[in-house]
Amino acid sequence: MSEHERDNRSESALHRFLCRLTTFQLVRACRMKHSYPLLGILLLAVTCTLALPVINATVIYPAYTKIMVGTFEDFARQLAMHTLPASITNTKLTHDVLNTKHFLADIYRLEVNFGLLEVKVLSPEGFTLYATNPDDLNTLDTDPALTDLMAKGHMYSRLVENESLSPQGETATTSAVYAYVPLMRDDTYLGAFEIVFDVTGPKQQLDRFNTYATYGIILICTCLVGIVLLLLYMESSRALAQQQAQAIRTDVEQITRHDIKTPLLGALNGITYLENYTKLDQDQMDMLYHMREAVNTGMDLINRSLDLYKMETGRYQYDPKELDILAVCRRVLADLSGLALDMGVSMRATLSGNLLKRKDTLIIAAEETLCYAILSNLIKNALEASDKDERISIAMTANGNFTISIHNPRPVPESIRDTFFEKFASAGKRTGTGLGTYSARLMVKVMGGDISMDSSDDNGTTITVNLPIQPRT
Repeated sequence: MSEHERDNRSESALHRFLCRLTTFQLVRACRMKHSYPLLGILLLAVTCTLALPVINATVIYPAYTKIMVGTFEDFARQLAMHTLPASITNTKLTHDVLNTKHFLADIYRLEVNFGLLEVKVLSPEGFTLYATNPDDLNTLDTDPALTDLMAKGHMYSRLVENESLSPQGETATTSAVYAYVPLMRDDTYLGAFEIVFDVTGPKQQLDRFNTYATYGIILICTCLVGIVLLLLYMESSRALAQQQAQAIRTDVEQITRHDIKTPLLGALNGITYLENYTKLDQDQMDMLYHMREAVNTGMDLINRSLDLYKMETGRYQYDPKELDILAVCRRVLADLSGLALDMGVSMRATLSGNLLKRKDTLIIAAEETLCYAILSNLIKNALEASDKDERISIAMTANGNFTISIHNPRPVPESIRDTFFEKFASAGKRTGTGLGTYSARLMVKVMGGDISMDSSDDNGTTITVNLPIQPRT
């Protein structure tokens, strides 16, 4: 195989790959919620591209042709009434009636002045009394249906196209309108005029207009299809970039979870060694205690992050045990009281409409760490979203399920309402990561519950969590 052939084969393979990639991206974009309007426009554009030329050819163009023929039909009626002498207007047409010099002269002027191809005068029986072409004189109309139609006083016209050879041997097409004008006296049929107009020029103009209109429609719709496809491609590229960034971020998280535990374990071993094998005064012991607490907190965060990863991948083993959920709630409120005080925000917790008391208890089957994390994340988010002197409400009820509703007076920004529980969805918080509500949704799902958010400018934001009192099997 030559080098040129290998290059061609490589380029062909690359082209097929890019085509498959583009198609794949467009398909992925079609599945995105925000692409539905673009898909609607694309479908409309494709439909218009296919349908409008057909409609133009089958409906619009015939309608314009009918209007043109009707215009010449009205003109033929006016010419017939103008040409026919007043003395014979109400007389049955025969050879004797028409055999006058004035009538023949008027017919001739009619043909010359208006460029008519042919004029015929027909008797009520269908015989040709006068014709531009002498060969047609005294011939009988062979279309009885047309004779019957005119006998009822109805005008009739039709467009006829004839092909002929020019002196140069080229084929020329001539368009003509045949208009039949009946003459009536009351309900009596007196005869008819057949007037033939040369409409080659108007017909060619109409054909050009139809051609330009068809090409224009196809061009506009094709451009619209191209624009929509470009927008879909851009959206699919953006979605693919987000997915790639998400994959990279997930990989980094896994590496970080794994690698950061090693130095933390080393720090814990060092603290243990200092506590057991060195002489320390009270201040040093207190310092080591706080260092151990900080390292343990870091380890807990890493372990919780690992748990979230297992939840994302469906490998988390949920192990519910009986616990007092109200005690967990009181502990969360106590832990966040300092933050609330610093922010100037008050918290009010109720159970079935009454203020939560220290003696209140409610036993459910769940994991305490998950319950604490859910309540802590959601209440902390509500605090951070509130302004000074505002209050957040924590309302709890137990009726088959344990339900807790956390309300703050501030609405969620419209830009993230649809993605509120998605990963890294955050707005308006300088230190927000967008993981609090995401992890809460994961943990609630693992526990067999559900979580929802309702937000409006008038009523603020309420997040409602429903947890089963007994684990669902």
